[in-house]
Order: sequence, then structure tokens, then C-alpha cells
Amino acid sequence: MSRYGSREIMDVVLKDPATGEPVVYLESLTTSTFEFQAQTVYARGGKGHPKLIGWDSEKDVTLNMEDALISKESLGTLTGSEFKKGIKPVHKKEVITIEEVDTLTLAKEPLTTKPAFFYRTVDGTSIGEKLVSATPVSQEIDFAGLAVGEKVIADYYYNAPDTTQSMTVFSDVFPGTYLLEGTTMWRNEDGKDVEALYTVPKLKVLPGFSIGMASTGDPQPFTFTCEVLKDTKSTAMVVIDLLED
Repeated sequence: MSRYGSREIMDVVLKDPATGEPVVYLESLTTSTFEFQAQTVYARGGKGHPKLIGWDSEKDVTLNMEDALISKESLGTLTGSEFKKGIKPVHKKEVITIEEVDTLTLAKEPLTTKPAFFYRTVDGTSIGEKLVSATPVSQEIDFAGLAVGEKVIADYYYNAPDTTQSMTVFSDVFPGTYLLEGTTMWRNEDGKDVEALYTVPKLKVLPGFSIGMASTGDPQPFTFTCEVLKDTKSTAMVVIDLLED
């Protein structure tokens, strides 16, 4: 009887359970852990009220995965939404050093349908006197009293190009249910690596996740927390295949 050690991450693909078509590949995971739990209740009786018979029920299987990198597809899986291409108004805060007296030139063409604000600034962060333009808001604007070398904060909106990809996290859209197929390696006592395949016929991605941002420390992983459901066509929850010669 062989015994095995597990010290390799699992490569995962989540598929549409109806068609079997891949939805997302998770191949930069840092951890992937199955947790198996169940409830046990006992009949007790006699002197000392010991446990006499046990009944097991309510089996729960949870899969926790941490991914070192996020993709548009995996973020879409976590949110239940997807990225779409298209022109979109986006915000821009720009600090401009005046090069020509009374004239300010923006890096982008501002939208006249959105508000634009201009302020004198000393360091590019502090908000000083609010400026009122002598000409309508456009890429080049005339301001009275601006000196060469003076700094101005411009806060405005412009149209991002049609290559922009946007995703909206909606209040009423949640992650879906998938077929999971995973591949990893188990090592036996002879030192031979054996391919281990995991199959979860019905995996529900839970809606809770976080996107961490920090200027110090290690990069923040993205966590997928999933509940394993019973297969629709059988009682299977997790299938493990060892491809051993």
C-alpha cells in the first residue's frame, strides 16, 4: 500500500457545468485547500450518560484558493460580472506647470458634459485658490493671472478609448456554479511523483472577496472561497484520481 506526500499547488480550470466549456484557468495559485466537515449526533444513555450510537450528517466541503495574480476572467468569476470594451468617461487629476502666461493646456480633451475644476497649488496636492476660466473648458484654456512656472490642479473627465475594458459590480449579480477540474502531484515513498486529478462536479463560488492594495509588504493574493455542492446526477462531491502506473 503506497503512502503519499502532498507539497505541490493545484492548477485549476473552472468550466460551465452544462457545456463543459472553460470559463477561467487558475494557474498561479499559492494555496488550494479542501476542508471536509460533517455533523455527528449521538444517542446517550446508561450510567455516566456515555455515547452509544452516532449518526453522521450534513457533510460540508469547502475549497479555499489563493491566487497570486488576478485576471479579468478570474475577477469576473468572483463578481459574477464580466469586462466589456467601449468608450467611457473617466476621471483625471492632472498637475500642470504653466509654460505660457494665462494659458493652461490639458493632456486630454475634457468632456463638457462633466464638471471640471481648476485650483492653484503649491505642491500638486494641496488645493489653493479656485480658478475661473476666461474661455470655455477645452484642451487649451485661458486663465487670467497665471504666471509661468505656477502649478495648477486640473480635475476633469475625458473619454477613454474604445479599447477600455470596464466591469461593474452590481448589487443583484453574484458568482455562479462551476465544474472544477484540478491537477497536482502527489509524491509516493519511492520518491516518484504521481499525477493527482481532482474533480468537483458542482462548485459554488462564494461572493465574499477582497482586493488589497498596499505600498509595503508582499503583494496581496486574491482569495476564492467556494462551497462544494452535491452533484446533480449522483451523490459525488469530490473525485480524486491518481494516475499511477
